[in-house]
Amino acid sequence: MMRRSRRWIGWTVALAGGGVAAAWADAPAPVAPEPAAAAAEVQHLRVGVMPIASAVDWSGDAPVGVMIDIWENLAGRLGAETTFIRADTFPGLLALATTGQADVVLGPIAITEDRERVLDLTHSIFHSGLRVAVRQRNDTGFLGAVRSMISWDLLKLLGIVVSLALISGHLLWWFERGRNGHSFPSAYPRGVGEAIWWIMSTIMTGGCDDKHVDSLLGRVIAFAWMVGGISLIAAFTSVLTATMTADRVTGTIHGPRDLAGRVVGVQAAAVTGAAVRQRGAIPQEFPSINAALDALDLGMIEAVVSENQQLMFLVSQAGRSSLRLVGPVFESFDYGLGLPAGSPLREPLNTAILRMREDGSLGRYIEEWLGKHD
Repeated sequence: MMRRSRRWIGWTVALAGGGVAAAWADAPAPVAPEPAAAAAEVQHLRVGVMPIASAVDWSGDAPVGVMIDIWENLAGRLGAETTFIRADTFPGLLALATTGQADVVLGPIAITEDRERVLDLTHSIFHSGLRVAVRQRNDTGFLGAVRSMISWDLLKLLGIVVSLALISGHLLWWFERGRNGHSFPSAYPRGVGEAIWWIMSTIMTGGCDDKHVDSLLGRVIAFAWMVGGISLIAAFTSVLTATMTADRVTGTIHGPRDLAGRVVGVQAAAVTGAAVRQRGAIPQEFPSINAALDALDLGMIEAVVSENQQLMFLVSQAGRSSLRLVGPVFESFDYGLGLPAGSPLREPLNTAILRMREDGSLGRYIEEWLGKHD
């Protein structure tokens, strides 16, 4: 009995031990603690650029310029690394954004309604406008001299003088015809002609030796022309000199108002084409402004229109001494960065641009590269 009891206890212990072991074997292994979340990955951005005078240039394989410095500052604020993608033409640069081959294109790109339809555009980087470049004239000979003397200001002044001479000539003849028939015959055509001749002689020489004025009202008119003739000669000389000088330097185009009917070089896909077309000009597109200026220098076109700072930079370069900027800045635009439509970078970039503007770094970059920019 005692042996059977011990056997039963042994089997019970064995079974209990096996159950515990089985339970331990079936229990899930303890879960290791999760490592800390990895730090956020650095954002890599593809940035489209092209050589644009005064904004982007190339030094070896790397781009340099005011837009590159501005972008590097923006990228630092976004914590992003940059891979630059080069475009050779402005349409190609815009295509990098519209096709999604680049995350950002630097430009600078004018912020317009048409551009906003195909791109996302950031806040303004800087404000500028368009300007006209022409070739200074070197005409010689008689015809060149005659052309250089003709201007609207001169023609208007001449028209005023002729009108006053006609009116005062009739009055002078009327006052003198009854008592001074020798100087001013009473016959209408001849008498008025003599009066006008006397007035023109007075303007040029201060009087006419073979004629005299007898009536009081006639002498009032004569005195007015004697005194006024001095001012008229001075005005004629001033306008003629200014016209000849301006025409010698800038030709017949003095600003955007003179573009109507002219063949004007513009950069392909830029806003300048529509701007000059609105002024009646005939735009001729070139892949770059340098190419347009070369055509202007060769006389193939009559003017070039582009962004003011860009033209100032290019015209000041060696080999461009025959070119000049004329007229005021017109068609002002804000210039920003271009992004593919719906880009998530728009808001972060806008915030960074506003911070650069507020802390003064944006203005410092522009002033460092382009000088004072109002």
